[in-house]
Order: sequence, then structure tokens, then C-alpha cells
Amino acid sequence: MDNNENALQKITGFLTGFAGRVILIALIVLVCAYGLKASFDFGHDIFYQEPVEAEPGQDKEITVEEGATLDSIADLLKEEGLIRNEIAFKVQGILYESNIEPGKYILNTSMTTKELLEALNTEPEETVAAETQASDVIGGGDESVGEDQVEAAQREGIDIEAETAGSSETSATETQAEDQQ
Repeated sequence: MDNNENALQKITGFLTGFAGRVILIALIVLVCAYGLKASFDFGHDIFYQEPVEAEPGQDKEITVEEGATLDSIADLLKEEGLIRNEIAFKVQGILYESNIEPGKYILNTSMTTKELLEALNTEPEETVAAETQASDVIGGGDESVGEDQVEAAQREGIDIEAETAGSSETSATETQAEDQQ
């Protein structure tokens, strides 16, 4: 009987070892397959840019603060539903050597990551509009700057000294021309 028990133990040991190896190989294959799929999906997100939504999409207003990092901007865009993958956005930002300007932007969910980066790399229109409206807030240099206009300009973030210096030079030139006549 000892021979039968030994033979049975040998067969059982062989089957257990074989089953363990099969399970280990199956796990390795599954991990590799998952890794390949994740790698493919990541590469797809970077090189085949797909918007979050089809046209016309939804407009979203975001504000990029001064000194914001690519990481914080990626998190903001993900929260607003403008991108699907923050890491792919960061990689594209590095690949395209983006220099994101601070300000308020109106972005659309139908924009690709490249389009989002291009929009964020240009100075927002609202900043330009605020600069052109400075003379409207201050009074255009035709009259003296009142206290209420100073407060309004400060709320808008307009440098009053620079604006009034340009308008006072114009006023001085006009005054000299009138004196000569």
C-alpha cells in the first residue's frame, strides 16, 4: 500500500503543481492583456483626439488663475466635463509646449484637446475687451477722473495712472493747440 500511496501523492503533487503553473500563466496573460488595452486607450486619447461631446456641444466658462499649473488646469477641465483624461491632456500640453494664459475662457465640450490647448494659449478676449473699455470706465480723458470712476476702474482691474497719463498728454496737446490759436 505504501507504493500506492506514494504513487498517489506523486500524481497529486504533479497535478497541483501543473494547475498552479496554469493559473499563474493565465494571470500573467490577463495582466499583460489589461496593460496592452490600457496602453492602447492612453495612446488613442493622445494621438486620436476625440471631443467629449459631438457638435454643437455645450459652452462652459472657466477661469484660469495667474500661476495655474497644467495639473490644476487639467483637473478643472475634467471637473467641467471638457476632457476625459487628465493625464492625456497633460502629456499633450507638454508635447505642444503650451503656455496657458490666465483669464476667463468660454470653451465647448465639442472641442478636441488640441483645440482646447490652442484656445488656452491665446489671451482671452475678455481681457482684451476690459483693456479697450478702460477709457469708457475712466471717462475717455475728456473730463477729470471722478472718485466713482476710480472705484469702477479698480473693480475692473484697470491701471488708472497709465490710462490717465495717456489721456492727460492728449489733453495737454489739445490745450496747447487752443492757446496758440
